Amino acid sequence: MVHLLAYANPKTQALDSVRQAQSVIASLGHKAGNWIELDFAGVDSVSAEFAEALFGFAEREMAGVWLVPTHYNERIRPYLNRHLSLLQHRRDQAWCGASIATEFGSGGTAG
Repeated sequence: MVHLLAYANPKTQALDSVRQAQSVIASLGHKAGNWIELDFAGVDSVSAEFAEALFGFAEREMAGVWLVPTHYNERIRPYLNRHLSLLQHRRDQAWCGASIATEFGSGGTAG
């Protein structure tokens, strides 16, 4: 888990710069696994520049890692929508792939 408040402006609790996104990106390299929770608890706002830098990097350089935003407020949601749609698509693909691999829903009986 990455607590994004640690990277926010201490006066405004905002993530509003590419520099902040680069700091978050640098910390992601130290995380193991293919699922990293991005905890937005306490973050008041996010800029388009921050979101584009962070999630653009993730799409280009960390395609196998799922960055999962949590605890974000409604002001932040619009900046996450594209990424959340991508996560939904990836989840659906994983579900379909697992269903095909296990023949889930094929109507067959286990015996």
